Amino acid sequence: MNKSPNFLIIAILVAIGVILIIPSYLAEGKTVTLTTTPTDLVATPVSPSQIDLSWNAPTQNYGKTIVGYKIEERLSSGAYYTLVDNTGGTLTTYSITGLKTGTTYTYKVSAVYSDDTSTDQSNPASATPTLTSAPTEPTPPSAEQTSNVKFDFTPSDGTSLVGVILSQGDYVQVLYQKDPRSVISNIASTGQATNNNLKSVLAYQNAHLSDDTVPGPLIATVFSPTQIKLWWVAPQQNYGKVIIGYQIEWKRAPGDYILIDDNTHNSTTRYSVYPLTPGNTYTYRVSAIYNDHTRSNPSNEATTTTFVTQQQPSQNTQSSSNTSSLSSHETPTSPQVINVKFDFTGADGTTLSGVVLSQNDYQQLLVIKDPRSIISNVGQTYNTVNNSLAGLIKYQAIHTPQTTPETPYNYTLPPTSAAGGTSINTLITNVATSVIAIGAVGIITWFVRTKIAKRIVKEYAFTMEKYIENGNHHVRIRNSGPTIEYCTILCDKETCIWIDTNLDKPRHVFEGSISAVKLPNETKNTNPLISVKVGEKVLRKIRLDEMAHG
Repeated sequence: MNKSPNFLIIAILVAIGVILIIPSYLAEGKTVTLTTTPTDLVATPVSPSQIDLSWNAPTQNYGKTIVGYKIEERLSSGAYYTLVDNTGGTLTTYSITGLKTGTTYTYKVSAVYSDDTSTDQSNPASATPTLTSAPTEPTPPSAEQTSNVKFDFTPSDGTSLVGVILSQGDYVQVLYQKDPRSVISNIASTGQATNNNLKSVLAYQNAHLSDDTVPGPLIATVFSPTQIKLWWVAPQQNYGKVIIGYQIEWKRAPGDYILIDDNTHNSTTRYSVYPLTPGNTYTYRVSAIYNDHTRSNPSNEATTTTFVTQQQPSQNTQSSSNTSSLSSHETPTSPQVINVKFDFTGADGTTLSGVVLSQNDYQQLLVIKDPRSIISNVGQTYNTVNNSLAGLIKYQAIHTPQTTPETPYNYTLPPTSAAGGTSINTLITNVATSVIAIGAVGIITWFVRTKIAKRIVKEYAFTMEKYIENGNHHVRIRNSGPTIEYCTILCDKETCIWIDTNLDKPRHVFEGSISAVKLPNETKNTNPLISVKVGEKVLRKIRLDEMAHG
Protein backbone atom coordinates (compact mmCIF):
# COMPACT_ATOMS: atom_id res chain seq x y z
CA MET A 1 0.00 0.00 0.00
CA ASN A 2 1.51 3.34 -1.07
CA LYS A 3 1.46 6.29 1.34
CA SER A 4 0.79 9.81 0.04
CA PRO A 5 3.69 12.32 -0.01
CA ASN A 6 1.76 14.58 2.49
CA PHE A 7 1.55 11.81 5.05
CA LEU A 8 5.29 11.15 4.80
CA ILE A 9 6.10 14.83 5.27
CA ILE A 10 3.90 15.06 8.41
CA ALA A 11 5.48 11.91 9.86
CA ILE A 12 8.99 13.32 9.32
CA LEU A 13 8.10 16.64 11.02
CA VAL A 14 6.60 14.86 14.05
CA ALA A 15 9.70 12.71 14.40
CA ILE A 16 11.96 15.76 14.26
CA GLY A 17 9.86 17.48 16.93
CA VAL A 18 10.10 14.48 19.23
CA ILE A 19 13.85 14.24 18.72
CA LEU A 20 14.50 17.96 19.34
CA ILE A 21 12.00 18.89 22.07
CA ILE A 22 11.61 15.91 24.41
CA PRO A 23 15.34 15.34 25.07
CA SER A 24 15.82 19.01 25.95
CA TYR A 25 13.15 18.78 28.69
CA LEU A 26 14.49 15.48 29.92
CA ALA A 27 18.03 16.89 30.05
CA GLU A 28 16.90 19.82 32.17
CA GLY A 29 14.65 17.67 34.35
CA LYS A 30 11.62 19.91 33.55
CA THR A 31 7.98 18.88 33.63
CA VAL A 32 5.22 20.98 32.16
CA THR A 33 2.52 21.65 34.83
CA LEU A 34 -0.35 23.87 33.80
CA THR A 35 -2.23 25.65 36.60
CA THR A 36 -5.47 27.57 36.20
CA THR A 37 -5.40 29.29 39.60
CA PRO A 38 -2.74 31.14 41.60
CA THR A 39 -0.63 28.62 43.51
CA ASP A 40 1.68 28.44 46.52
CA LEU A 41 0.09 31.39 48.33
CA VAL A 42 2.19 32.23 51.41
CA ALA A 43 1.30 34.70 54.19
CA THR A 44 4.19 36.14 56.21
CA PRO A 45 3.86 38.44 59.27
CA VAL A 46 6.50 41.15 58.84
CA SER A 47 5.49 43.49 61.69
CA PRO A 48 3.01 43.55 64.61
CA SER A 49 0.38 45.00 62.24
CA GLN A 50 1.34 43.82 58.73
CA ILE A 51 1.20 40.60 56.68
CA ASP A 52 2.85 40.17 53.28
CA LEU A 53 1.32 37.81 50.71
CA SER A 54 3.16 36.15 47.82
CA TRP A 55 2.03 33.58 45.24
CA ASN A 56 2.67 32.14 41.79
CA ALA A 57 0.62 33.23 38.80
CA PRO A 58 -1.52 30.66 36.93
CA THR A 59 0.27 29.18 33.88
CA GLN A 60 -2.85 28.27 31.86
CA ASN A 61 -4.95 31.34 31.04
CA TYR A 62 -6.57 30.14 27.78
CA GLY A 63 -5.42 33.21 25.89
CA LYS A 64 -6.71 35.72 28.43
CA THR A 65 -4.62 38.50 29.97
CA ILE A 66 -4.19 38.87 33.72
CA VAL A 67 -4.80 42.49 34.78
CA GLY A 68 -4.65 42.04 38.56
CA TYR A 69 -5.52 39.86 41.51
CA LYS A 70 -8.48 39.68 43.88
CA ILE A 71 -7.62 39.16 47.56
CA GLU A 72 -10.15 37.72 50.02
CA GLU A 73 -10.01 37.53 53.81
CA ARG A 74 -11.67 34.90 55.97
CA LEU A 75 -14.30 36.03 58.49
CA SER A 76 -14.81 34.38 61.88
CA SER A 77 -17.89 32.64 60.43
CA GLY A 78 -15.70 30.84 57.90
CA ALA A 79 -16.95 32.80 54.91
CA TYR A 80 -14.61 34.94 52.80
CA TYR A 81 -15.20 38.57 51.87
CA THR A 82 -13.39 40.62 49.24
CA LEU A 83 -10.61 42.72 50.72
CA VAL A 84 -9.25 43.96 47.36
CA ASP A 85 -11.36 43.72 44.19
CA ASN A 86 -8.40 44.19 41.86
CA THR A 87 -4.79 45.00 42.72
CA GLY A 88 -4.50 46.59 39.28
CA GLY A 89 -1.17 44.94 38.42
CA THR A 90 0.51 41.62 37.74
CA LEU A 91 2.89 41.75 40.68
CA THR A 92 2.43 38.55 42.71
CA THR A 93 2.99 40.13 46.12
CA TYR A 94 0.75 42.26 48.31
CA SER A 95 1.08 43.93 51.73
CA ILE A 96 -1.83 44.18 54.17
CA THR A 97 -1.40 46.76 56.91
CA GLY A 98 -3.37 48.01 59.91
CA LEU A 99 -3.89 44.51 61.32
CA LYS A 100 -4.45 43.60 64.97
CA THR A 101 -1.51 42.08 66.84
CA GLY A 102 -2.12 38.51 67.97
CA THR A 103 -5.04 37.89 65.59
CA THR A 104 -4.81 35.13 62.97
CA TYR A 105 -5.76 36.16 59.42
CA THR A 106 -6.44 33.82 56.49
CA TYR A 107 -6.41 34.83 52.83
CA LYS A 108 -7.08 33.48 49.33
CA VAL A 109 -6.12 34.97 45.96
CA SER A 110 -7.75 34.83 42.50
CA ALA A 111 -6.43 36.14 39.18
CA VAL A 112 -8.54 38.81 37.43
CA TYR A 113 -8.66 38.81 33.61
CA SER A 114 -9.18 41.62 31.13
CA ASP A 115 -12.67 40.30 30.28
CA ASP A 116 -13.77 40.87 33.94
CA THR A 117 -13.74 37.16 34.73
CA SER A 118 -11.57 35.63 37.43
CA THR A 119 -10.04 32.27 38.31
CA ASP A 120 -10.96 30.02 41.20
CA GLN A 121 -9.34 30.80 44.53
CA SER A 122 -5.82 29.77 45.46
CA ASN A 123 -4.92 27.69 48.46
CA PRO A 124 -5.64 29.44 51.79
CA ALA A 125 -2.71 30.95 53.69
CA SER A 126 -2.74 32.08 57.33
CA ALA A 127 -0.46 34.21 59.49
CA THR A 128 -0.56 35.86 62.91
CA PRO A 129 1.20 39.22 63.47
CA THR A 130 2.95 39.27 66.85
CA LEU A 131 5.03 41.77 68.76
CA THR A 132 8.14 39.96 67.57
CA SER A 133 7.12 39.71 63.90
CA ALA A 134 9.88 41.00 61.65
CA PRO A 135 10.73 40.70 57.96
CA THR A 136 13.15 38.12 56.69
CA GLU A 137 16.31 39.40 55.06
CA PRO A 138 15.22 40.73 51.65
CA THR A 139 16.58 38.89 48.66
CA PRO A 140 18.36 41.27 46.29
CA PRO A 141 16.89 41.31 42.78
CA SER A 142 18.59 39.04 40.30
CA ALA A 143 20.28 40.28 37.17
CA GLU A 144 17.38 38.89 35.12
CA GLN A 145 14.89 41.32 36.72
CA THR A 146 14.58 44.28 34.41
CA SER A 147 11.11 45.61 35.36
CA ASN A 148 10.52 48.19 38.08
CA VAL A 149 7.57 48.56 40.47
CA LYS A 150 4.95 51.31 40.19
CA PHE A 151 2.64 52.11 43.14
CA ASP A 152 0.90 54.78 45.17
CA PHE A 153 2.30 55.59 48.63
CA THR A 154 0.03 57.06 51.34
CA PRO A 155 1.43 58.00 54.79
CA SER A 156 -0.87 58.28 57.79
CA ASP A 157 -1.95 61.88 57.13
CA GLY A 158 -3.62 60.70 53.90
CA THR A 159 -1.43 62.70 51.51
CA SER A 160 -0.72 60.30 48.63
CA LEU A 161 2.39 60.17 46.50
CA VAL A 162 0.94 58.82 43.24
CA GLY A 163 2.78 56.90 40.54
CA VAL A 164 5.99 56.16 42.45
CA ILE A 165 8.38 54.01 40.38
CA LEU A 166 11.17 52.21 42.24
CA SER A 167 13.58 49.47 41.40
CA GLN A 168 12.65 46.02 42.68
CA GLY A 169 15.36 46.26 45.35
CA ASP A 170 14.21 49.66 46.66
CA TYR A 171 10.58 48.52 46.62
CA VAL A 172 11.38 45.51 48.83
CA GLN A 173 13.27 47.78 51.24
CA VAL A 174 10.30 50.19 51.41
CA LEU A 175 8.05 47.28 52.41
CA TYR A 176 10.28 46.52 55.38
CA GLN A 177 11.29 50.03 56.48
CA LYS A 178 8.08 52.01 56.11
CA ASP A 179 5.87 53.07 59.03
CA PRO A 180 3.17 50.46 59.82
CA ARG A 181 0.48 53.06 59.12
CA SER A 182 1.76 53.93 55.63
CA VAL A 183 -0.23 52.22 52.88
CA ILE A 184 1.02 50.95 49.51
CA SER A 185 -1.66 50.48 46.84
CA ASN A 186 -2.18 50.07 43.07
CA ILE A 187 1.00 47.99 42.71
CA ALA A 188 2.11 46.98 39.21
CA SER A 189 5.22 45.95 37.33
CA THR A 190 6.39 48.51 34.78
CA GLY A 191 9.11 48.99 32.23
CA GLN A 192 9.22 52.74 32.93
CA ALA A 193 12.34 54.30 34.42
CA THR A 194 12.49 54.90 38.18
CA ASN A 195 11.35 58.33 39.37
CA ASN A 196 12.19 57.92 43.07
CA ASN A 197 14.44 56.02 45.44
CA LEU A 198 14.23 54.46 48.89
CA LYS A 199 15.60 57.52 50.68
CA SER A 200 13.21 60.00 49.07
CA VAL A 201 10.11 57.84 49.72
CA LEU A 202 10.97 57.42 53.40
CA ALA A 203 11.70 61.15 53.71
CA TYR A 204 8.28 61.92 52.20
CA GLN A 205 6.68 59.52 54.67
CA ASN A 206 8.35 61.11 57.69
CA ALA A 207 7.13 64.55 56.61
CA HIS A 208 3.52 63.29 56.38
CA LEU A 209 2.99 61.25 59.53
CA SER A 210 -0.09 62.21 61.55
CA ASP A 211 -0.48 61.91 65.31
CA ASP A 212 -0.62 58.22 66.27
CA THR A 213 -3.77 58.80 68.37
CA VAL A 214 -5.99 59.40 65.31
CA PRO A 215 -7.14 56.94 62.63
CA GLY A 216 -5.23 57.21 59.40
CA PRO A 217 -4.74 57.14 56.63
CA LEU A 218 -8.40 57.09 55.60
CA ILE A 219 -8.74 55.95 51.98
CA ALA A 220 -11.92 56.16 49.89
CA THR A 221 -12.35 53.93 46.84
CA VAL A 222 -15.23 53.76 44.37
CA PHE A 223 -17.00 50.39 44.32
CA SER A 224 -19.89 51.19 41.97
CA PRO A 225 -21.72 54.25 40.56
CA THR A 226 -23.71 54.43 43.81
CA GLN A 227 -21.30 53.06 46.43
CA ILE A 228 -18.01 54.13 48.01
CA LYS A 229 -15.90 51.95 50.30
CA LEU A 230 -13.91 53.52 53.13
CA TRP A 231 -11.02 51.86 54.93
CA TRP A 232 -8.46 53.14 57.37
CA VAL A 233 -5.72 52.20 59.81
CA ALA A 234 -6.66 52.20 63.50
CA PRO A 235 -4.92 54.58 65.93
CA GLN A 236 -1.65 53.14 67.18
CA GLN A 237 -1.80 54.84 70.61
CA ASN A 238 -4.98 54.43 72.68
CA TYR A 239 -3.52 54.97 76.20
CA GLY A 240 -5.07 51.75 77.48
CA LYS A 241 -8.57 52.51 76.21
CA VAL A 242 -10.54 50.13 74.01
CA ILE A 243 -11.99 51.13 70.64
CA ILE A 244 -15.68 50.16 70.52
CA GLY A 245 -16.59 51.77 67.19
CA TYR A 246 -16.00 54.59 64.75
CA GLN A 247 -17.88 57.76 63.87
CA ILE A 248 -18.31 58.42 60.12
CA GLU A 249 -18.88 61.95 58.80
CA TRP A 250 -19.61 63.33 55.33
CA LYS A 251 -18.28 66.78 54.42
CA ARG A 252 -21.13 68.74 52.84
CA ALA A 253 -19.19 72.00 52.61
CA PRO A 254 -16.01 73.47 54.11
CA GLY A 255 -16.41 73.24 57.87
CA ASP A 256 -19.86 71.62 57.53
CA TYR A 257 -19.87 67.90 58.44
CA ILE A 258 -22.93 65.66 58.43
CA LEU A 259 -22.97 62.62 60.74
CA ILE A 260 -23.89 59.49 58.75
CA ASP A 261 -23.06 56.96 61.49
CA ASP A 262 -22.56 58.09 65.09
CA ASN A 263 -21.11 54.72 66.13
CA THR A 264 -20.38 51.63 64.02
CA HIS A 265 -20.34 49.59 67.26
CA ASN A 266 -17.36 47.47 66.15
CA SER A 267 -13.63 47.84 65.64
CA THR A 268 -13.73 46.96 61.93
CA THR A 269 -11.78 49.52 59.89
CA ARG A 270 -13.94 49.27 56.79
CA TYR A 271 -17.24 50.94 55.90
CA SER A 272 -19.50 51.15 52.81
CA VAL A 273 -21.53 54.26 51.98
CA TYR A 274 -24.57 53.91 49.68
CA PRO A 275 -26.74 54.79 47.84
CA LEU A 276 -24.91 57.75 46.31
CA THR A 277 -25.41 59.75 43.13
CA PRO A 278 -23.32 58.65 40.10
CA GLY A 279 -20.69 61.17 39.04
CA ASN A 280 -20.63 63.09 42.34
CA THR A 281 -17.59 63.82 44.51
CA TYR A 282 -17.77 62.90 48.20
CA THR A 283 -15.44 63.60 51.13
CA TYR A 284 -15.39 61.72 54.45
CA ARG A 285 -13.54 61.53 57.75
CA VAL A 286 -13.65 59.08 60.68
CA SER A 287 -13.02 59.24 64.44
CA ALA A 288 -12.42 56.41 66.91
CA ILE A 289 -14.89 55.94 69.81
CA TYR A 290 -13.55 54.53 73.08
CA ASN A 291 -15.14 52.54 75.89
CA ASP A 292 -15.05 55.57 78.20
CA HIS A 293 -17.32 57.44 75.73
CA THR A 294 -14.52 59.74 74.55
CA ARG A 295 -13.62 60.18 70.91
CA SER A 296 -10.34 60.66 69.06
CA ASN A 297 -9.62 63.59 66.79
CA PRO A 298 -10.81 62.95 63.22
CA SER A 299 -8.68 61.31 60.56
CA ASN A 300 -7.56 62.92 57.33
CA GLU A 301 -10.28 63.71 54.80
CA ALA A 302 -10.64 61.20 51.96
CA THR A 303 -12.24 62.24 48.69
CA THR A 304 -13.35 60.28 45.64
CA THR A 305 -15.89 60.53 42.80
CA THR A 306 -18.49 57.88 41.99
CA PHE A 307 -18.58 56.40 38.48
CA VAL A 308 -20.82 57.95 35.85
CA THR A 309 -23.37 55.47 34.52
CA GLN A 310 -24.56 55.46 30.93
CA GLN A 311 -28.10 56.72 30.50
CA GLN A 312 -30.70 54.08 29.70
CA PRO A 313 -32.20 54.41 26.16
CA SER A 314 -35.56 56.17 26.17
CA GLN A 315 -38.79 55.06 24.57
CA ASN A 316 -38.63 57.92 22.08
CA THR A 317 -36.36 60.76 21.03
CA GLN A 318 -38.39 63.43 22.80
CA SER A 319 -38.23 61.75 26.19
CA SER A 320 -34.50 61.11 25.71
CA SER A 321 -33.92 64.80 25.04
CA ASN A 322 -35.89 65.82 28.11
CA THR A 323 -34.00 63.38 30.30
CA SER A 324 -30.65 64.66 29.08
CA SER A 325 -31.70 68.20 29.80
CA LEU A 326 -32.70 67.32 33.32
CA SER A 327 -29.52 65.36 33.96
CA SER A 328 -27.30 68.27 32.92
CA HIS A 329 -28.94 70.53 35.50
CA GLU A 330 -29.30 67.95 38.23
CA THR A 331 -28.29 69.15 41.69
CA PRO A 332 -25.98 66.75 43.56
CA THR A 333 -27.76 65.09 46.44
CA SER A 334 -26.29 64.30 49.80
CA PRO A 335 -25.72 60.77 51.02
CA GLN A 336 -28.60 59.49 53.11
CA VAL A 337 -28.33 58.62 56.76
CA ILE A 338 -29.24 55.23 58.15
CA ASN A 339 -32.99 54.76 58.62
CA VAL A 340 -35.04 51.80 59.92
CA LYS A 341 -37.02 49.49 57.60
CA PHE A 342 -39.69 47.11 58.95
CA ASP A 343 -43.16 45.60 58.45
CA PHE A 344 -46.04 46.95 60.56
CA THR A 345 -49.08 44.75 61.27
CA GLY A 346 -52.21 46.24 62.81
CA ALA A 347 -54.40 44.45 65.33
CA ASP A 348 -56.71 43.25 62.54
CA GLY A 349 -53.83 41.43 60.82
CA THR A 350 -53.39 43.89 57.94
CA THR A 351 -49.66 44.36 57.22
CA LEU A 352 -47.97 47.48 55.89
CA SER A 353 -44.73 46.15 54.36
CA GLY A 354 -41.45 47.96 53.78
CA VAL A 355 -42.06 50.92 56.10
CA VAL A 356 -38.99 53.21 56.30
CA LEU A 357 -38.80 55.60 59.28
CA SER A 358 -36.11 57.81 60.71
CA GLN A 359 -34.34 56.51 63.80
CA ASN A 360 -36.15 59.00 66.06
CA ASP A 361 -39.62 58.19 64.70
CA TYR A 362 -38.97 54.46 65.02
CA GLN A 363 -37.91 54.78 68.67
CA GLN A 364 -41.01 56.84 69.44
CA LEU A 365 -43.20 54.28 67.66
CA LEU A 366 -41.88 51.51 69.92
CA VAL A 367 -43.02 53.48 72.95
CA ILE A 368 -46.47 54.70 71.89
CA LYS A 369 -47.83 52.03 69.54
CA ASP A 370 -50.79 49.79 70.45
CA PRO A 371 -49.51 46.62 72.19
CA ARG A 372 -51.52 44.53 69.72
CA SER A 373 -49.69 45.98 66.71
CA ILE A 374 -46.67 43.94 65.63
CA ILE A 375 -43.33 45.16 64.23
CA SER A 376 -41.32 42.55 62.29
CA ASN A 377 -38.44 42.17 59.80
CA VAL A 378 -36.60 45.13 61.35
CA GLY A 379 -33.35 46.22 59.68
CA GLN A 380 -31.22 49.25 58.91
CA THR A 381 -31.42 50.84 55.46
CA TYR A 382 -30.19 53.79 53.45
CA ASN A 383 -33.54 54.00 51.64
CA THR A 384 -35.45 57.27 51.83
CA VAL A 385 -38.06 57.64 54.60
CA ASN A 386 -41.48 56.73 53.15
CA ASN A 387 -43.69 57.27 56.19
CA SER A 388 -44.03 59.27 59.38
CA LEU A 389 -44.88 58.55 62.99
CA ALA A 390 -48.24 60.30 62.66
CA GLY A 391 -49.06 58.35 59.50
CA LEU A 392 -48.39 55.00 61.18
CA ILE A 393 -50.46 55.87 64.24
CA LYS A 394 -53.35 56.78 61.93
CA TYR A 395 -52.91 53.52 59.99
CA GLN A 396 -52.92 51.64 63.31
CA ALA A 397 -56.18 53.34 64.36
CA ILE A 398 -57.84 52.39 61.08
CA HIS A 399 -56.78 48.75 61.42
CA THR A 400 -57.65 48.24 65.10
CA PRO A 401 -60.99 46.39 65.50
CA GLN A 402 -63.57 48.44 67.36
CA THR A 403 -65.31 46.82 70.33
CA THR A 404 -68.96 46.20 69.51
CA PRO A 405 -71.19 47.98 72.07
CA GLU A 406 -73.49 45.79 74.11
CA THR A 407 -77.07 45.70 72.84
CA PRO A 408 -79.36 47.21 75.48
CA TYR A 409 -81.77 44.75 77.03
CA ASN A 410 -85.28 45.40 75.81
CA TYR A 411 -88.04 43.81 77.81
CA THR A 412 -90.98 42.85 75.69
CA LEU A 413 -94.32 42.27 77.28
CA PRO A 414 -95.56 38.76 76.75
CA PRO A 415 -98.38 38.39 74.31
CA THR A 416 -101.84 38.60 75.76
CA SER A 417 -104.04 35.60 75.68
CA ALA A 418 -107.13 35.45 73.68
CA ALA A 419 -109.04 36.25 76.82
CA GLY A 420 -107.00 39.45 77.33
CA GLY A 421 -104.80 38.21 80.23
CA THR A 422 -101.01 37.54 80.26
CA SER A 423 -99.43 34.16 80.44
CA ILE A 424 -98.35 33.83 84.11
CA ASN A 425 -95.87 31.03 83.36
CA THR A 426 -94.11 32.98 80.60
CA LEU A 427 -93.82 36.09 82.75
CA ILE A 428 -92.28 34.14 85.64
CA THR A 429 -89.77 32.51 83.27
CA ASN A 430 -88.63 35.88 81.82
CA VAL A 431 -88.23 37.44 85.25
CA ALA A 432 -86.15 34.52 86.49
CA THR A 433 -83.93 34.67 83.40
CA SER A 434 -83.31 38.39 83.91
CA VAL A 435 -82.36 37.93 87.55
CA ILE A 436 -79.92 35.13 86.73
CA ALA A 437 -78.35 37.15 83.90
CA ILE A 438 -77.89 40.22 86.07
CA GLY A 439 -76.33 38.13 88.82
CA ALA A 440 -73.95 36.41 86.40
CA VAL A 441 -72.79 39.75 84.97
CA GLY A 442 -72.14 41.04 88.47
CA ILE A 443 -70.11 38.00 89.44
CA ILE A 444 -68.03 38.14 86.25
CA THR A 445 -67.38 41.88 86.72
CA TRP A 446 -66.18 41.32 90.29
CA PHE A 447 -63.96 38.43 89.22
CA VAL A 448 -62.28 40.39 86.41
CA ARG A 449 -61.51 43.26 88.79
CA THR A 450 -59.73 41.11 91.33
CA LYS A 451 -56.00 40.63 91.46
CA ILE A 452 -56.47 36.89 90.97
CA ALA A 453 -58.20 37.47 87.64
CA LYS A 454 -55.55 39.89 86.50
CA ARG A 455 -52.87 37.37 87.26
CA ILE A 456 -54.71 34.69 85.29
CA VAL A 457 -55.18 37.06 82.36
CA LYS A 458 -51.46 37.92 82.09
CA GLU A 459 -48.73 35.84 83.67
CA TYR A 460 -45.32 37.33 82.88
CA ALA A 461 -42.49 34.89 82.22
CA PHE A 462 -38.98 36.28 81.83
CA THR A 463 -35.46 35.70 83.08
CA MET A 464 -32.75 38.21 83.98
CA GLU A 465 -29.01 37.83 83.69
CA LYS A 466 -25.99 40.09 84.10
CA TYR A 467 -22.91 40.45 81.93
CA ILE A 468 -19.94 42.78 81.53
CA GLU A 469 -19.06 44.45 78.24
CA ASN A 470 -16.25 46.97 77.77
CA GLY A 471 -15.84 47.12 81.53
CA ASN A 472 -19.48 48.12 82.18
CA HIS A 473 -22.23 46.11 83.89
CA HIS A 474 -25.27 45.24 81.75
CA VAL A 475 -28.54 43.41 82.48
CA ARG A 476 -30.25 41.28 79.85
CA ILE A 477 -33.95 40.34 80.00
CA ARG A 478 -35.19 37.30 78.05
CA ASN A 479 -38.98 37.37 77.67
CA SER A 480 -40.61 33.98 77.03
CA GLY A 481 -44.09 35.11 78.06
CA PRO A 482 -46.53 37.76 76.83
CA THR A 483 -45.32 41.23 75.86
CA ILE A 484 -44.18 43.35 78.80
CA GLU A 485 -45.75 46.70 77.93
CA TYR A 486 -44.15 50.04 78.85
CA CYS A 487 -41.32 48.28 80.65
CA THR A 488 -38.53 50.10 82.52
CA ILE A 489 -35.57 48.70 84.43
CA LEU A 490 -34.30 50.58 87.47
CA CYS A 491 -30.87 50.38 89.09
CA ASP A 492 -31.68 51.38 92.65
CA LYS A 493 -33.73 54.50 91.82
CA GLU A 494 -32.11 55.43 88.48
CA THR A 495 -33.70 54.40 85.19
CA CYS A 496 -31.37 52.36 82.99
CA ILE A 497 -30.73 53.08 79.29
CA TRP A 498 -31.82 50.52 76.67
CA ILE A 499 -28.86 49.41 74.55
CA ASP A 500 -30.61 49.33 71.15
CA THR A 501 -32.47 52.67 71.40
CA ASN A 502 -30.05 54.54 73.72
CA LEU A 503 -33.11 55.88 75.56
CA ASP A 504 -34.38 55.46 79.14
CA LYS A 505 -38.05 55.72 78.15
CA PRO A 506 -40.51 52.87 78.79
CA ARG A 507 -40.70 50.39 75.93
CA HIS A 508 -42.38 47.10 75.03
CA VAL A 509 -40.36 43.91 75.55
CA PHE A 510 -42.03 41.57 73.07
CA GLU A 511 -42.67 37.88 73.49
CA GLY A 512 -39.61 35.86 72.47
CA SER A 513 -37.35 38.92 72.42
CA ILE A 514 -34.10 39.69 74.23
CA SER A 515 -33.44 43.24 75.45
CA ALA A 516 -30.59 44.70 77.45
CA VAL A 517 -29.80 47.82 79.47
CA LYS A 518 -26.55 49.39 80.61
CA LEU A 519 -26.19 50.12 84.31
CA PRO A 520 -24.88 53.53 85.44
CA ASN A 521 -21.13 53.80 85.92
CA GLU A 522 -21.61 54.61 89.61
CA THR A 523 -22.80 51.04 90.23
CA LYS A 524 -19.33 49.55 89.76
CA ASN A 525 -18.13 47.73 92.89
CA THR A 526 -21.63 47.99 94.42
CA ASN A 527 -24.57 45.61 94.68
CA PRO A 528 -27.54 47.68 93.45
CA LEU A 529 -31.18 46.59 93.53
CA ILE A 530 -32.45 45.91 90.00
CA SER A 531 -36.22 46.37 89.49
CA VAL A 532 -38.40 45.57 86.48
CA LYS A 533 -41.50 47.77 86.31
CA VAL A 534 -44.61 48.07 84.17
CA GLY A 535 -45.96 51.53 84.77
CA GLU A 536 -46.01 51.81 88.58
CA LYS A 537 -46.21 48.05 89.12
CA VAL A 538 -42.98 46.25 90.08
CA LEU A 539 -42.76 42.82 88.43
CA ARG A 540 -39.49 41.72 90.00
CA LYS A 541 -36.70 42.89 92.31
CA ILE A 542 -33.28 41.28 92.62
CA ARG A 543 -29.79 42.28 93.78
CA LEU A 544 -27.16 42.36 91.04
CA ASP A 545 -24.90 39.88 92.84
CA GLU A 546 -27.79 37.41 93.08
CA MET A 547 -28.44 37.52 89.34
CA ALA A 548 -27.23 34.75 87.00
CA HIS A 549 -24.33 35.43 84.63
CA GLY A 550 -25.25 35.70 80.95
